[in-house]
Amino acid sequence: MAYPQPARAPLLALAARLRVSACDTAAGRYDLVHYRQWNNPARSGAAVREVVRWRGDDRSGGQLATQHPTGVVPVTHDWWQPGDLYSVGLIDPFTRTDVLREDLRINEPSPADSTEVLANLAYLSTWYSPRRDGRAATLDLLAGLSPLTYYPRVVDRSGRPGIAVAATSGDRRALLVLHPDTGEVLAYESAHLSPFGWRAQTYLVYLAHSHATRRWWEPAARPRAATPSLPLYPRLQQHWLLTTPLPCLTTTPQGVTP
Repeated sequence: MAYPQPARAPLLALAARLRVSACDTAAGRYDLVHYRQWNNPARSGAAVREVVRWRGDDRSGGQLATQHPTGVVPVTHDWWQPGDLYSVGLIDPFTRTDVLREDLRINEPSPADSTEVLANLAYLSTWYSPRRDGRAATLDLLAGLSPLTYYPRVVDRSGRPGIAVAATSGDRRALLVLHPDTGEVLAYESAHLSPFGWRAQTYLVYLAHSHATRRWWEPAARPRAATPSLPLYPRLQQHWLLTTPLPCLTTTPQGVTP
């Protein structure tokens, strides 16, 4: 077997045998996504960003986020009432193939740019936790893109084994790491070609895709700004969001993968 190889046949085979993940059985009206993102500071500002998001079908949600350098506010809290998340969309794209094609920008007048399609899928994966049927539909759509390169054995930057698909357009490369059995998105990398080879500009590790019955925090009914006892001055700090581990571990022939 050639390594790497064209992606169409392996993606169709994975879609046909796709396994239900442990998180697919989690109940709740919120999609729960936890991810960590590294950026090239010269291009993207903050070097490290960690986010936990909740998204409801009524376009409500919440978010806890931290970044490094943090500035004055170590952790930001966002909360959206029903209808506020208008930018996310009216319909979960992973439940309808026509909507998914539009959100991935596959339905373009000219042939779709595969690097943009993978980037759009990485973005949707920061808001949605698609269940098995949605992931299978996504693999079918990716299999129809040309050209995509398939890597049967990779490891993401958190040490989890998986498979990967990659696309190249000019001096840009997009790479998506997937769970080898469930098809869940594990990681995404956007890289630019430099005189010394490919250099990563953005790297995302998806630590959890699940569902929840409630957000882990709610704003006070009548929030009041507390008067600081001492003057506040910007200081460089690093904060990590410590969250309760989710019982969503599944075994693979290569090892244990969330």
